[in-house]
Order: sequence, then C-alpha cells, then structure tokens
Amino acid sequence: MVIRYATLAALGAASIWAVITIGASEGQWLLADTGLARGEGNIAYWLLAAIATLITVSLGRFLIFGRTPVVDGWYEEHKSWIYTILGGGLLYAGYCLM
Repeated sequence: MVIRYATLAALGAASIWAVITIGASEGQWLLADTGLARGEGNIAYWLLAAIATLITVSLGRFLIFGRTPVVDGWYEEHKSWIYTILGGGLLYAGYCLM
C-alpha cells in the first residue's frame, strides 16, 4: 500500500514539475517528434495538468478517508512500543534535568 501511494506521489510530483517547466515554446519542440505539433500546441501541457490534478485528488481522497484506518491499525500493533519509547524518553529527560 505504501508503494502504491509513493508511486502516485512521485508521478504527481513529476507531472507538476513538467507542467511548470514546459512552456508553450518548449511544448512545440517536444511535440515535433510525434507529429502533433501541427495541431494544438499545448495538448501536452493540458495532459500533464490533467494527470497532476487526478493524482492530487486521489492522494487528497486517501488522506481524508484512508489515513485514519491505516494509522489506527498501525497504532494498535505498535502501542506498547510507542509507550515504552515515550516513557523512556521522559525518564531520560528527567535524569538529564536533575
């Protein structure tokens, strides 16, 4: 599950970066090899913008609806370790302050 969302985040970041860095003149240059430069010059721009938007919406939906069960499950599995580390940290902080 983590790999899925890491892949989505990487693809989204790459799409957003490409949308920002590819201007209209560079888009014409990139489309020249595919033969699409005769028509709409900014098709690649809008395609990358659509991919970035869909990935952003998908990740946002996951953060709103999917994060809570994932965090709850992880917390239940590691509750004893979390409290052990927090307790040890408090004891060490108390020892260092005295």
